[in-house]
Amino acid sequence: MLAFFVAAPLLAAPPELPRLPPITREPQITYVDRTGAVLGVRGGRYAPPVDLTKLPAYVPAAFVSIEDRRFYDHTGFDPTGIARALVTDIVEGRLKQGASTITQQLARNLFLSSDRTAERKAKELLYAVQLERTYTKKQILGLYLSRVYFGSGAYGLEAASRRYFNKPAAKLTVREAAMLASIMKSPTGYNPATEPEANAERTRLVLDAMVETGAITEAQRSKALAEKPRVWKTSPTAPAQYFVDWLDGEARRLAGKPSQDLIVDTTLDLSTERAAAQAVQAAAAKAPGAQAAVVSVDGAGRVRVMVGGLD
Repeated sequence: MLAFFVAAPLLAAPPELPRLPPITREPQITYVDRTGAVLGVRGGRYAPPVDLTKLPAYVPAAFVSIEDRRFYDHTGFDPTGIARALVTDIVEGRLKQGASTITQQLARNLFLSSDRTAERKAKELLYAVQLERTYTKKQILGLYLSRVYFGSGAYGLEAASRRYFNKPAAKLTVREAAMLASIMKSPTGYNPATEPEANAERTRLVLDAMVETGAITEAQRSKALAEKPRVWKTSPTAPAQYFVDWLDGEARRLAGKPSQDLIVDTTLDLSTERAAAQAVQAAAAKAPGAQAAVVSVDGAGRVRVMVGGLD
């Protein structure tokens, strides 16, 4: 098996590969508050492909360094990584090492299930090679970063950045980028909101890998380790979801099923919404078992706050 992977790139004519299935993504509706802050997204699970040109170079580098450091050199699979994984499996006597490249992970995410079967793995390899022939490395990495799961309901880098740090991905620090890259090993085991110690330990490994690959300097690593980013235990937009759920029905009634991504401007004020949610929690805490809700409108009938309940 290993001999095939090593020898395949040396063939005079590349083998015929199956045609890639279409890459599909359902349209989304993004709701923003009166200042333009994102309140929530409804519709398709995945965001548009990440535009790497709008990110600091260290953000995608964090993922490449820890997930697939030979990403820019291989043609879809990594013979060295496969060989190392096979040796580890033989030594430990069980299948443990996956050795999947970023391209293989994307192929699995786009077209396949996560079943651990030889047939699925073979298809994954074929689709990975075909992806490399069809798309550029930047396109593959952008697609990957827009679709991977980061835990807590966040699919894609942009959603994860807003969920955990309440900021766009373009403003991530080195430490924050490494923290998000840490999640790839296990979205539950390394979730920065629920498993901060495990995430911190993994983040240190990511930063070490970034130094080893030249993505950052030792000085940047030291600075990143000294950072103490604020991680939101719950989504900063959680209180607004009552409003978004109500509005989504109204928007779809008026606009119908969207055929492309839409942005809906709303009258809600997110900062006031958060303050109202905290006030509701505080009031209800004084009366165990009580429920509470609040709606506030301005003189023209525009909804500024809508808190539907305690949870």
